[in-house]
Amino acid sequence: MGKLNLSGKNIIITGGSKGIGAEISRVLVRSGSNIAIISRDGKTLKEFVAKLQSEFPTADISGYAADVGEYNQVKKVVKDIITKMKSIDGIISNAGFAIPRYFAETPVHEFESINKVKYLGAVYVTKEFSPYLNNGGFISFTSSVVGYMGVFGYSSYVGPNFALIGFAETLMQELTDKKIQISVLCPPDTDTPGFEQEEKTKPMETRKLSGKVKLMSPRDVAENYIKKLIKGKFIITVNFDSALYYFLKFMMPQLMVRIMTYMVRDIKRKAAR
Repeated sequence: MGKLNLSGKNIIITGGSKGIGAEISRVLVRSGSNIAIISRDGKTLKEFVAKLQSEFPTADISGYAADVGEYNQVKKVVKDIITKMKSIDGIISNAGFAIPRYFAETPVHEFESINKVKYLGAVYVTKEFSPYLNNGGFISFTSSVVGYMGVFGYSSYVGPNFALIGFAETLMQELTDKKIQISVLCPPDTDTPGFEQEEKTKPMETRKLSGKVKLMSPRDVAENYIKKLIKGKFIITVNFDSALYYFLKFMMPQLMVRIMTYMVRDIKRKAAR
């Protein structure tokens, strides 16, 4: 499959008004793409679209307020966007959030709400937009490092992120005749508003584990992501550490589980002293 050309392409991005999604939107516009941003936070969306339009006055940028975890809202917004764009060349499913807690303290409704937005939201968006996707286009999902390895405190978040990778692998096989490129972004801890929210509920062990890793900036994540998206990468890691973890997890899965378990035990021992 050839190298993607983003200039002049119609691209949908969910969760595209804050954090990593906002920076991806910015890089896409800079690359000459026409973008439709879907976000459930209407106020933030409106402000971001206005700001982005002021930075790129001639760009084609539109915003649509919708909760991708609600199927009826997705179906409505698809009609609105396709009325304007007619067809699309790329889908970036980036919406999602995490609420790290001890498993025993995580209410069932948080498992449900996170899964509804992160995984089912991606399914809904892909299901409804893919009939309008041009041959040779792309579908991309934002998962996480916890999409390929479990991390203490993220029991409600690992499921939908693991599921996204399996979903993407299946789509790659089913859409091969249309030459649709499939990719999954797996960013590490990133300095976003979402990360700030996570800090409020993180268990002590999770915070200690995170403290060993340097935060990436959303801009760096977005720029590295687009570079690899254009090249046709499937699993997209954006720094050395996350690439190393991915390699080790699949070459030596039991070793990674043991290393993570040892690190947690060591944190608990030190905390008990």
